[in-house]
Amino acid sequence: MLFLNITLSLTICLMVLIFFHSFRKIRELMRQLKTSEKNYQELTGEYNSNKQKFEIRIQEELEKNRQKDLLLIRHSRFAAIGEMISSMGQQWLQPLNSLSLLIQDVREAREFGEIDDQYIDRFTVEGLAHINVMSGIVNDLRKFYQLNTEKSFFSVGDSIEDALTMFSSSLKNHNIQVSFEYRGQHIGYGYPNEFSQVMVILFSILRDTFVDKNIKKRKMVIKLEESKECVIVEVFENSGGIDPAHIQKVFDPYFSTRSDGSGLDHYIARMILEKMDGRISVKNTSDGAKFHIALPRCPVSTEREGVSV
Repeated sequence: MLFLNITLSLTICLMVLIFFHSFRKIRELMRQLKTSEKNYQELTGEYNSNKQKFEIRIQEELEKNRQKDLLLIRHSRFAAIGEMISSMGQQWLQPLNSLSLLIQDVREAREFGEIDDQYIDRFTVEGLAHINVMSGIVNDLRKFYQLNTEKSFFSVGDSIEDALTMFSSSLKNHNIQVSFEYRGQHIGYGYPNEFSQVMVILFSILRDTFVDKNIKKRKMVIKLEESKECVIVEVFENSGGIDPAHIQKVFDPYFSTRSDGSGLDHYIARMILEKMDGRISVKNTSDGAKFHIALPRCPVSTEREGVSV
């Protein structure tokens, strides 16, 4: 009996010791858990704070890059406007010379008594015709200068024609023969004036290429067609093409094969087109380079309803 009591007492003591040991262990684990929760909350708070800071910084950097891109586009537009003003001055020479001759003829007509109603009518009609030509050139420049704030449907062919009209004097002065034929409106979706700017940039690049390489017979062919989703513009030139070692870098910023080139023309053209969800690429042909431009086209359903351009 005594042995049984001793055994029972030892068993109870052992259980009490195990209980207290377990209790202490549980308390320690609870303390560690609370510490871990506190550390987790601190880390979560720090993570959220850093995440918010990074998001703000990313937005700031994106905004800086957007402003930088807009600045580049604006500088490119100013450069193109400089080209247009130079071209406009050359286009004004002929009507100005004609007006000068017309005005000089008035004095001689008075000396010989030739001024009558018929002479005045002819003088007025011819003078106004020359003035209208000059006014049209100014209006073309004003149209090119205006930035489109919203995307719209527009005739890609007409935009190319506008660019050719504005750049015609420079092309003519450098003996560049241009072939451009298209049928239909080929309605694209984007910014019509900015698209004309892309074409002016491209014409300027090709003109400089012809001059740098001293090409004698300079030809540029523009083709316009459509796929299911895009209006496609292909521009061919016969300057011998681009060095295969450089062709993959052509549209990279600040890359230029010319010693005096900024390396931004191709990049800005690509950037403007990407803003319209378009794209531009280039590859060599047997005669020279072929630039391929794809622009989102007008949906068929919209074409059937009728689009004002």
